[in-house]
Amino acid sequence: MKVVTIATDHNHHLERLLVSARHFGIDIIQLGKGRKYKSHNDKTRWLLEYFEGLDDDDIVLYTDGYDSVFLSDLKYIEREFLAMNHPFVMGTEQNFNCDASPLAKLDFYLSYPKGKKPYRFLNAGGYIGRVGYVRDMLLRVEKDGENDQDMLNQYYSKNHGTIKLDHDQKIFSCIAGRSGMEDHDYMLDAEGKIRNTVTGSYPGILHAAGKNFYGLYKVINQLGFFPEETFSQEEINQYKKSRFWNKLTAYTTRDNYLFHFLLKATVIALASVLIYQLIKMI
Repeated sequence: MKVVTIATDHNHHLERLLVSARHFGIDIIQLGKGRKYKSHNDKTRWLLEYFEGLDDDDIVLYTDGYDSVFLSDLKYIEREFLAMNHPFVMGTEQNFNCDASPLAKLDFYLSYPKGKKPYRFLNAGGYIGRVGYVRDMLLRVEKDGENDQDMLNQYYSKNHGTIKLDHDQKIFSCIAGRSGMEDHDYMLDAEGKIRNTVTGSYPGILHAAGKNFYGLYKVINQLGFFPEETFSQEEINQYKKSRFWNKLTAYTTRDNYLFHFLLKATVIALASVLIYQLIKMI
């Protein structure tokens, strides 16, 4: 199995990933050193370049470089991948990240396959698959300047079954859409392993999409082999703000897109009633 990440610079965020890789005896191939990262489509192009030198049947594991850590060794990850019996497995999250016009996004959302909540939607920060299949899939969606997660979500919403989503977070666990709920979602068991309490799984990789480094650190600090990190008051305040809204979402719809759609619809409805009443009074 080839393990790949993309990181243009070596900083403490990348070092966090490398610390976890060394702990579990994992060698990581770093792409993008010294290159300019203009959009998330660069990630897709650089991976396609790398795939050119591999056999179609090779297994490749990709994880984002600056906001991910390993929680297990490759033996566990490969076993879970093979058990899923699909050539392309991607991580999932609670957010529906799909940049499009409001009507187009609603169409993609309504077309999206049903899946277990709260981790229903595709996350492009981690995936594993057979090189030939993954290459063909990325070539279908790749578009200059576009976000890889947007492209993959749009494609998957209309082409069900082409990608296997890790709804149970057995390989990839993503905090996106649930930042602020780490104390609820993750626990250290008696054997010193991180368990996702929502699914009962033991993820191989933890990903804090959206640069939620504070939430990521709260989870991994329990393991005892990561260096200490410090955070600004601004980062902590942003975390608390996210926690408020994400808790409301988690205890209602468990779907960030649906929650905010209903919230906006309610505000518009109430404003319309108020305006109508004011007009009647004039």
